[in-house]
Amino acid sequence: MINTFGIYQAEYSTGILSGSSESDISWIGSLQAFLMLVVCVLCGRLLDAGYFYADITIGVFLAVFGMMTTSLANEYWQVILAQGVVVGIGAGMIFIPSIQIVGTYFSTRRSTAMGLAATGSSIGGIVYPVVLKRLAAELGLPWATRVVGFIMLGTLLISVAVMRPRLPPRKSGLPLVNVAALRDPAFALWLVAVFFTFVGLYVPFFFVEKYALSIGVSSDLAFYLLIIMNAGSVPGRIVPSMIADKVGNMSIMIPAVLFSGVITLAWIGAHTQSGLIAAAFFLGLVSGSIQAVLPANVVFLCPDLSMLGSNLGMTMFTSGFGLLIGSPVAGAIIDRQSSADGVVFWGALTFAGAFIIAGSILLTACRVIKVGFAIVKA
Repeated sequence: MINTFGIYQAEYSTGILSGSSESDISWIGSLQAFLMLVVCVLCGRLLDAGYFYADITIGVFLAVFGMMTTSLANEYWQVILAQGVVVGIGAGMIFIPSIQIVGTYFSTRRSTAMGLAATGSSIGGIVYPVVLKRLAAELGLPWATRVVGFIMLGTLLISVAVMRPRLPPRKSGLPLVNVAALRDPAFALWLVAVFFTFVGLYVPFFFVEKYALSIGVSSDLAFYLLIIMNAGSVPGRIVPSMIADKVGNMSIMIPAVLFSGVITLAWIGAHTQSGLIAAAFFLGLVSGSIQAVLPANVVFLCPDLSMLGSNLGMTMFTSGFGLLIGSPVAGAIIDRQSSADGVVFWGALTFAGAFIIAGSILLTACRVIKVGFAIVKA
């Protein structure tokens, strides 16, 4: 649903929230993403302590309930509570076990396994926009949102049925925040790098449709650009993960983050249909790589699997804080630069690209601290 919020951004700005600014509307998606990731801190602790089934069951209920109440909302505060808060918390309770459980079942090909699991996010980012757009045109956005809620319910029940924790629980002595890991310079710098990367990473996902419409692209193609981005992230989550098992996850993530920043900056000069399609596909490709190898990098930096939930939780909290800031600030820049003559995006894209590139520099420093300048698997 995070990858799909660009559809809601466009629908809300011309529908029930047409009186709200782009920045105000983007707060809904950013809060949803922030809570999805920040809740991982608490839920990572719960999973390590053996409360997997309680966590994922409550998460499924909140995610579906939030979507259903979103379909009934018609004011800004109602949408931000239902879609931003309730769906965000539910998604966080679902998200952390989805990556933690897979990581504990594999060792030599952990990156490939986690990359394959992560393709679900990309496939959802293809299916949900189509469902929302088509049904919103025929039945209206409320009923389209309810249908998405029912799809979520069906797929999530399958996950609850088949997922099984492997490691024995640790019910005592396990901290919510792994202070020992924070004393490690490499892991501390990793958290800063993740924050910088996620400040800018989702800005194009939120505003791609609005950008395309602003330069005269047809509404149909503008809509499909988000799907193209999510489609590009499918191979981006699989192929780099397989390569990462050979060369190391950090060796994949650093160039992926760098190229994401470069493509975001290059987007400023994309004023044709072919240029937009290329930018959307390749940004989806490299951003998918980041998402796929992100959890496996935590295992590389902190190999103690018994603390995996806490370490993943801290990483997700940091990335969520970046997401919370990034898109609203970009929306505020768009509101500031735009006028009656048109919507201006170059400031927001420059802001996003600069933060992503800064993240790649910090990741490089993190790798050097961990393994030095040696050409080794890392």
